[in-house]
Amino acid sequence: MTNTLDRASPVPLYFQLKQIIIEKIEHNEWDPGQPIPSEQELQDTYGLSRTTVRQALSELVIEGRLVRQRGRGTFIVQNKLTHTPQKPQGLVRLMIDRGLRPGWRVLSLEWTTPPYEVQHLLQIEPDTQALYIRRLRLASDQPIGYHQVWLPPGIAGQINHDALQEGDSLAYLRHLPAVARGHTIRTIEAIAAEAAEAELLGISEGEPLLLIQRLLCDSDGIPIELMEALYCGNQFKYQIILPNAE
Repeated sequence: MTNTLDRASPVPLYFQLKQIIIEKIEHNEWDPGQPIPSEQELQDTYGLSRTTVRQALSELVIEGRLVRQRGRGTFIVQNKLTHTPQKPQGLVRLMIDRGLRPGWRVLSLEWTTPPYEVQHLLQIEPDTQALYIRRLRLASDQPIGYHQVWLPPGIAGQINHDALQEGDSLAYLRHLPAVARGHTIRTIEAIAAEAAEAELLGISEGEPLLLIQRLLCDSDGIPIELMEALYCGNQFKYQIILPNAE
């Protein structure tokens, strides 16, 4: 494994630095989730300009090998968490199996009048208030997801609000008989992080996010929960298993 630059080579210096970093990652010299040396440290170590170092790092970010976290530095990308809804183990178990510590950070919990789109999906009247919860999903104290949850009043009154701050509301709603016999509508799409979302997740504006919307309905088809979750595209993968068509 090379750790030096060949200044007599026709290969650009930024590309040589890029290959050195890739080798350190592939040979486990730098572990997933670990911060790499700062731009200044790389400049001093290899005698390179800031422009050259930034070009190498920028390409590695674009290729998905590195991720920049605002105010913290540049990190080796961890293997993505792969969530498969059809499997019994949830995201919490996946994090534990990866040696991560799952958790939540509640940003707000309040009764409020939802926007029109939420009213329409929950089938509630325009002047009806809903319980609105905003929170971050954490992996070893680092945010990987941002959740917004709306619960209509009839359902919100059946759930312990303190418990909502410690776990996924679906875990409590599943215990309701009508929910167990109901259905869930999920939609998934890729979006770019806006400024407010990027700040919450510690990423740069414009970075890819996975938007997952979940509408939970009871056995009569009545919506009882709307959840919208944003997950960092470089840390999360959503897998769906479907039966082969007959």
